[in-house]
Amino acid sequence: MTASEPESAEARLDALLRPYREASNAQMESIWNEFAAEHPESSFPSSQTMRRNARLFLTGKRYRFALAVAGYRLLTGERPSRDLERAATWLEWYHLYTLFLDDIMDEDVRRRTLPSAWSTNAKLYRGPDANKPAAVFRTRRHRYGVSQAILDALRIRSLAERSIEGAVGLHPSVRLELLSELTNVDLIVSDGQGLDIDFEGMARIPEEAYVRMSEAKTGRLYLGAAATASIAARASSEDRAAIEAFARTFAVAFQDRDDLLGSGVVSSKVGGSAEGDIRQGKRTRLYVLALERIPRKDRAGFLRSYGRGLRTTKKDVSTVRDLLRRFALPETERRIESNLEAARKALDRLSAKDTEARNVLEALLDAQRVRIR
Repeated sequence: MTASEPESAEARLDALLRPYREASNAQMESIWNEFAAEHPESSFPSSQTMRRNARLFLTGKRYRFALAVAGYRLLTGERPSRDLERAATWLEWYHLYTLFLDDIMDEDVRRRTLPSAWSTNAKLYRGPDANKPAAVFRTRRHRYGVSQAILDALRIRSLAERSIEGAVGLHPSVRLELLSELTNVDLIVSDGQGLDIDFEGMARIPEEAYVRMSEAKTGRLYLGAAATASIAARASSEDRAAIEAFARTFAVAFQDRDDLLGSGVVSSKVGGSAEGDIRQGKRTRLYVLALERIPRKDRAGFLRSYGRGLRTTKKDVSTVRDLLRRFALPETERRIESNLEAARKALDRLSAKDTEARNVLEALLDAQRVRIR
């Protein structure tokens, strides 16, 4: 691999995604403006938090939106209507909703390059009791910030529903099916998040259990993107099965690549810290594979250095990365390649009614081998 390959693969994908990102952001900005007009700001902090965090609304790669809209084009050979573009933003609103909650559960003070919602909200509370202890959180200020972030997350989830309900040009049956898909995603993603919490207290996790968690937490929303394309296109059962197989296997490869970047064992330009997963002790596939393969003499050192939070030293990070690179990286990369090959085979089962749309989906796959952000 040449030094320019990661940049060229990501540059190609970025160029192909740009019109999808622009369409998604235009629709999301419109939906947000509708909400803001209905909920004017006042002197109360609870009326200000959504505006303080609005810059988070238009960040992100828009992979899910692109999969839904490009998938529709591939299945039908037709350009999506503005109403379909509006409805497809439910995927990005819903993803944002999960990120607000994830940052609370992980106690992350940043969301990529920006402050997380709960930490932003906490700054609004500066009263005399702000720094007093709370029953669950460190201070009442933290409790207020977290509580408002939960309420904002619920508001954002409602915007996901509104994106579908407001797409009045779509047939009512399509809107109803999309709302049903959103509900199904709710149930599965919450199961996956629950498993993720369960895993935090476990030293050993069977790989099949990790895969179930990943498919539920990350994979189910990508599956929702494929379902959105299929529902809007009125796809045959065979075509729907193919595009959903693409989404499922792509999602696993995407998450595995994210885990490599989050631990910094490959070149990484993620917006946050490339050692965050090591500090927080995230139970990723990389972690699962490492514990299966690290020799006993090195395992205790790995566990001592992994997940030490604020006490993590440079030596801890170096120790963990060295062991991950030697014992888990090669197998993780094989898993990524296997899933990308399965996704491409699923894509090949679909007739290419729109060459440009197929190029987008192929570029999504190619980028997971070399993605650095």
